[in-house]
Amino acid sequence: MTMESDLTVHNALASLEKIRGYIEATGSDVTAQPAPINPPVQAAAVPVQGIETQATPPVTVKSRALALAEQRREVGRELRKASMPELMTMFSTLAREKNAGIPLDLWLSGRTGREDSFGMIGSELDPDVRRALDTSTASALIRQDLEPVLYELFVREFPGFERFRREPANGLTHTWQQTTSYGDAQFMGELGTVTDDRSAYVRQTTNVAIIATRRGVSLKSQFAAIAGGAGFNPEQLEMKGGLRALAHRMQYQIFSGHSTDNTGTANNELGLYDPNAFTGLRSILNTARAKNVDPLATTPEDMRRAFNQAAVEVMQQGGRSVIAWGSPLDKEVFDAQQDHNVIYQNKLVDVAVGVTTNAINTVFGAIPYGVLIGDAIGSYVPTVLPSGWTTARDVYLLDEDTISMPYLGSEGPTVLDIPIGISGQLTHLFIIFGMWGLAVKAPTFNNKVRVRAS
Repeated sequence: MTMESDLTVHNALASLEKIRGYIEATGSDVTAQPAPINPPVQAAAVPVQGIETQATPPVTVKSRALALAEQRREVGRELRKASMPELMTMFSTLAREKNAGIPLDLWLSGRTGREDSFGMIGSELDPDVRRALDTSTASALIRQDLEPVLYELFVREFPGFERFRREPANGLTHTWQQTTSYGDAQFMGELGTVTDDRSAYVRQTTNVAIIATRRGVSLKSQFAAIAGGAGFNPEQLEMKGGLRALAHRMQYQIFSGHSTDNTGTANNELGLYDPNAFTGLRSILNTARAKNVDPLATTPEDMRRAFNQAAVEVMQQGGRSVIAWGSPLDKEVFDAQQDHNVIYQNKLVDVAVGVTTNAINTVFGAIPYGVLIGDAIGSYVPTVLPSGWTTARDVYLLDEDTISMPYLGSEGPTVLDIPIGISGQLTHLFIIFGMWGLAVKAPTFNNKVRVRAS
């Protein structure tokens, strides 16, 4: 083992020890309070004259949920300091621990009296969701103790996930009131009558989709890795690959997917059709307010100005663009256009943990221009094809206060641990899954720019 890997293991185990009390509390009885991560020094008790006994206040589900919520924030701050190798070491260490987890059938019914790692009380799930996750055995366990580390690993692969607000779904399909107009107000005389007005709404729904991947390695492979002195953990590699696959698929669906029109493809503006998923931003923001820009023309058009024009459309509707998301291919072209304006680009802003980027100057001020790894924002043929264009890619200007991700179960990824032998094979399996949808509460507060790709 190298010095670097020794240091990684040491740091990982030290961080894990700090959050151990919280992790154990997520699988404990509801009457147990989680131990503090950094316990304060307690002063000696001082007797109070005239009071013979002072009973300890009972621990309720609500008080424990509040304590867990605060613990979650502390755990998040601790995990935020860890590197990816350290996080994987922590995850692998926890995954190997025995007698951890909650039986799947109890987790699904919410009868455990326990909260998930994000402080949410379990609730009865629909039988269809239950069947989708059922392994036909009570021996499979929901590993809530893994969720804090799993969440941190997931957002490192998909930084945008942490920026989207999550909210508990109100059914198999989440229903909400989409705002199309916020109404008006009137000036009035001293004794005038107040004029009634209201916002305009449209009732919308989104599917709360189940996304999952099953990962694991055979017992033989694990023995072979140990016997051969291999410097890697095959199970750890599979888990990392599973998280990356989950993040990739979610990113693609949020920005380029479709779930209601079966004519949607990866190559048109509806987006790739999947009836089991939800509709993404490519289709939702295909409106008359979207802008086009051609950086490939003989006289290239200015991308920054097009982004600003899209932001102006948002401002006129009363929204506020706080971030732009695009493909790395278009970000490279944007950066090249700005090179002649600056000596070097040194104005970097934080997008998410470990992710910094430069900003776009808009009517809202400087907003970060984040990029999504891979093909989450791919090229397609626009519904109205501008002259000379073959394909386009989108850059999205988002008002994040108007976008949420409804969820069932836990707001982050969850792990189902299937021990060796349950499947009839000598394989230790993990199912990593999540149940999420996409709700755009005010589309007029968001916009996109089509950038010519070819």
